[in-house]
Amino acid sequence: MSDERGALATPEVHQPSFDQLQKLLDVCRFMGKEKNLDGLLVYIAEQGRKALNADRCSIFLLDEEQSEIWSKVQLGESEIIRFPRGAGIAGKTIEIGKSILIHDAYQDSLFNPEIDRVTGYRTRNILCVPMANLDGRTIGCLQALNKHDGNFTPSDESFTLAFAAQAAVAIESAYLYQEKARIIRDLSHTQVRLKQKLDQLEVVRELEQAVNESANLYDFISAVIRKAVRSIGAEVGCLFIQSEGSSGWDIFAARIQEGTPVVHYSEQTLESTYAKAMMKDGKALIVNRLSRQDNSLDHLSRQLGLTFENLLAVPIHQPTEQDPSYSQGIFKVFNKPSGFMYEDLSFLQIIGAQIFSLIVRKQLVDAKKRSENLASIGQLSSTIIHDLKNPISAIIGCAELLEQRDTMTEKQLNRVCGIVRNQANRCITMVEELLSVARGEKKYRFEILSLGEVLAEMEQMLQAETERLKVKLTLNCSYLGKVRIDKAKLMRVIFNLTNNALEILKSGGEISIEARALDNQWVEIRIVDNGPGMPPELSSIMFEPFATFGKSKGTGLGLYIAKEIISEHGGTIELDSNYQGGACFCIRLKQEM
Repeated sequence: MSDERGALATPEVHQPSFDQLQKLLDVCRFMGKEKNLDGLLVYIAEQGRKALNADRCSIFLLDEEQSEIWSKVQLGESEIIRFPRGAGIAGKTIEIGKSILIHDAYQDSLFNPEIDRVTGYRTRNILCVPMANLDGRTIGCLQALNKHDGNFTPSDESFTLAFAAQAAVAIESAYLYQEKARIIRDLSHTQVRLKQKLDQLEVVRELEQAVNESANLYDFISAVIRKAVRSIGAEVGCLFIQSEGSSGWDIFAARIQEGTPVVHYSEQTLESTYAKAMMKDGKALIVNRLSRQDNSLDHLSRQLGLTFENLLAVPIHQPTEQDPSYSQGIFKVFNKPSGFMYEDLSFLQIIGAQIFSLIVRKQLVDAKKRSENLASIGQLSSTIIHDLKNPISAIIGCAELLEQRDTMTEKQLNRVCGIVRNQANRCITMVEELLSVARGEKKYRFEILSLGEVLAEMEQMLQAETERLKVKLTLNCSYLGKVRIDKAKLMRVIFNLTNNALEILKSGGEISIEARALDNQWVEIRIVDNGPGMPPELSSIMFEPFATFGKSKGTGLGLYIAKEIISEHGGTIELDSNYQGGACFCIRLKQEM
């Protein structure tokens, strides 16, 4: 060993005393278990002071990042000191990595007596040894002051070097343990914050979903208030929105419990003191102890049946060209058991902006639906007027002919009456189609009937019209069994298909109705014409409502209603896309045994 103040004249081996070695063993055992850095530093300093029989003992550690030396533990002093790297006896010891033994502090140039002058302490002798880790890197030093029974000896120096080496290993181990604990703690906090963010994103997704699920604006606002309040961990939410087209305010308030009523009322002006202040300065507000008298909150508290304890409120901004910070509303949440924090405010600001954006979108969606409904009504009215014009004109023309019935033959009179009857039935059918769709009618009167007899009756009803239009009608029913049907509705389906064909066919056209058994369970009715056929691109939408294909008459509901009727019969109707030479519709019904 060497003394920084000069080499010893004769090299000697100075062994620590037995008591010091016993103390070193005890300390090593404790230091191997202690992982708390603060507790470890206090213990090392105290045990070092006792082993060296010194008045004070300090531990100085090197902060390489800050290039400073600091002491968190100085037995005998209460303040933490920090000074530049390399300064003082401790700095010199750490810098050279060797021990320094001073018998008379005031005679040594390294000692700074100013510290004694300020503290009133008198330093006599000093022993300062470096603390090196297992890699040999000096991480600090241990400094003892004023040995009680004289000066520090070379054996004290030997003991302190061994003691400091063990202390360095224990301190670095505690450092690593605390760093590991800090990393685990940070990861845990990060995991919690990540979960919070994911939960918040889920809330935003749920709010987006609520736009489509809510039937009206009231239901939507009720849903989003509850979702937002629940996500923050509060009990009550309240939304202030400026009434559309006026200076008043609509107020919605809800508790998070499902089934509790949502309070909804209006105010001409903002009565809440807190709300007035927010609308004035546009700033968010956290009040974790509500004490100010506020008539509006008292009124709301009575309606909800609970007392408000704390409050978090954010303005809902709707920027305009004139005022980018214009506030369109306020979102308040009440009664979070642990009190509101900045993270709650930040999230509520996001939710508040999202809510207002969704409210505006919901209003636009509802307005669009209203416009579309009005447009549909207008389009439907136009279609009805257009479609009824032709049969009504035909009826008027026939009525004029009937005024001259004295000059008409019986055959001509029957023909005119047949036209009137058919055109009137056409008008009734159009109206019934529209009413059926509007009412969603599902009433059926099923009977077990002979399919051949039903089709024969239909043939007679169709002949007058087909003869008038010079279209050939043929019926071929090879199935002699029965089916369970609503006769009137099945006739309506077949009349609709044949009428569609009659509107397209020219003089000399042909329509055939065929019925045959497919197997032991199903019977097929085919309505075939030799017209131009159905364009392939229209086959996928022909059974949708209001779909028409170049006809001069009809509501565009016939095939849609036909499919509904056949479905209620447990059957199917479709266009045979493989048929060549016209159009072929196939109706399949179950046989009745």
